[in-house]
Amino acid sequence: MKRLLKVKIAWFPVWCTAFLMLCMLSIYLPVFGGPTQRLTDFPLIVVNEDQGAASVNMGQQIMNHLIETQDGHSFKWTIESSKEKAVEEIKNNKAYGALVIPADYSASLAGVQKSLMTGQAGGKPAHMEILINEAGGQLASSVATNALQTVASTVNTGVSQQIKAGMTKLGLEVSPQATSLLDNPVQATTVNALGLTGKINKGMTPFVVVMISSISGLLGVNMIHGYVGKIAEGMRSKGHRLSRVKQLLTEFLLGAITSVLVTTVIMIFIFGVFGSVHTASLWRIYLFLLLSSLTMSFLFKMLSLFLGQWGMLAMFPVNIMGIFGSGGAFPVTTLPEFHRALSSFLPTRYMVDGFRALFYYGGHMEAGLGTALKYIVTYLIMFLFLCGAKVIMAHNKDKKGAADQEKHEKNASNGREMGALAAE
Repeated sequence: MKRLLKVKIAWFPVWCTAFLMLCMLSIYLPVFGGPTQRLTDFPLIVVNEDQGAASVNMGQQIMNHLIETQDGHSFKWTIESSKEKAVEEIKNNKAYGALVIPADYSASLAGVQKSLMTGQAGGKPAHMEILINEAGGQLASSVATNALQTVASTVNTGVSQQIKAGMTKLGLEVSPQATSLLDNPVQATTVNALGLTGKINKGMTPFVVVMISSISGLLGVNMIHGYVGKIAEGMRSKGHRLSRVKQLLTEFLLGAITSVLVTTVIMIFIFGVFGSVHTASLWRIYLFLLLSSLTMSFLFKMLSLFLGQWGMLAMFPVNIMGIFGSGGAFPVTTLPEFHRALSSFLPTRYMVDGFRALFYYGGHMEAGLGTALKYIVTYLIMFLFLCGAKVIMAHNKDKKGAADQEKHEKNASNGREMGALAAE
């Protein structure tokens, strides 16, 4: 044992693991730093249906205020002409929420002001509506809700102060019954735009599915390689000829079977046991999940084949970075630029988008499923091609090894024959 510990290379895994963990901490811990949530082009919609005259269109004033106060980076505001179009955009996974200013907004505010200044009873506040994409994930829904409610609260405070200033200037006093209306002349109602009923798991089901698929691929590849390698080594020691190609093909087959098994188990538990919401057929979800599982399995297998004993050092950060940057737990728009750029190159980002479309957006191609299929199929073909290249290389190596062994046996046989002739 002491002799082993004196060998410097024996300490390499220890230092390498510690260094890798330090790198992971340095990359990911700063994401959670700072007093506020980091946002970059967080997509929201504003709809102005207000039919008030241009000179007194209060809805237009709200939109102008949003445009003036936003720097173009924290939030990305899209202007839509109607509530229906805003809902359509949300159902296509293009925004996390929308602020809808109704057609009677200016008229309602005029009625509020008239009611307060004339002392009329029974005045009702003006209304706005906040639409939330409940399938965007817990954090995204929270950010969208807070942002849109802040806008509504700011509008309410501004209108209230404006009316109070006008009443003070005219020397008017508000009745005790109207105090609440004066403090809250504008009210906002928050509703879920998709109207999903049942268990949506706060929109986190796609992230959980992708996380399990990724971890299963990593564990499956390494366990299969380890066990098949030991079995093959034992067979060779007993004199059985087992080519490297057959070993690799066996590992590929077992990996594919593992993907089918994991896909089936996930489907049974998510829909059969937990009864999660889905808006597309189970067969479409199953096939997309199987495609995703195979892609992750062959991704890790490719890393194992090309990096050998260093494969695990690459698989671990790829797995963590893929899960972290998938947009499932944290919207991509809330991540630092480095992580957003990295997420574009990893399949988990597109897997989450595809599952969201299948679970919550009716399986529409426009909701992210079309892009997801394009990228994931491309990745799978690329990984299969690279793994196939390794099989060809192993085949050539097996042929060369077999030829060398045959030549060695032939030389040994000739040597024995020459020895026998010399003895005679």
